Amino acid sequence: MGRRLEILLIIFVLFLAILPQFFKISDFEKKDRVITAQKSREIKDFTEYDINRSAVEFVLNSPKAEEYDDLWYLIEPKIKTPEITSLTSKYSIARGENIEFIDNVKMVKKDGKKYYSQRAIYNTNTKVIKTPERFKISKEYDMVNGINMEYFSTKKETKAKDVKAVFILKNR
Repeated sequence: MGRRLEILLIIFVLFLAILPQFFKISDFEKKDRVITAQKSREIKDFTEYDINRSAVEFVLNSPKAEEYDDLWYLIEPKIKTPEITSLTSKYSIARGENIEFIDNVKMVKKDGKKYYSQRAIYNTNTKVIKTPERFKISKEYDMVNGINMEYFSTKKETKAKDVKAVFILKNR
């Protein structure tokens, strides 16, 4: 009886150790939840230039891009604009005029401010970047936290909700 109990206990512990592996969601499973269409094209070292009559509006790079019916899935995308040094994430989904950066989003502006979030949406027409979730902005010792940020790059203006900030004031 005691031997059976030990064996059942060992089996139960092994089951508990293996169980979390079945619930772990990989990047491709996340992608599959969003993308249900058949892949039509795959490109390595993807680069897109958006150019108007007088200047480059943005440059989008990705080591790997996959095209589906109405969207592009990009791995480790990086976008650069005249105001933004880089906007990066683990992956993004580009559909129409919106590029949604997902997982570990980081934006660095030319003035040195760094923005962090888990999700950001860049509209290529309006040049507005939205973070529908929590975000953090830092520059040197200053720190800003909040939710639902909108950065209007043409106006160089930022709006957000539930903002909490810490600023170090210098005595002049």
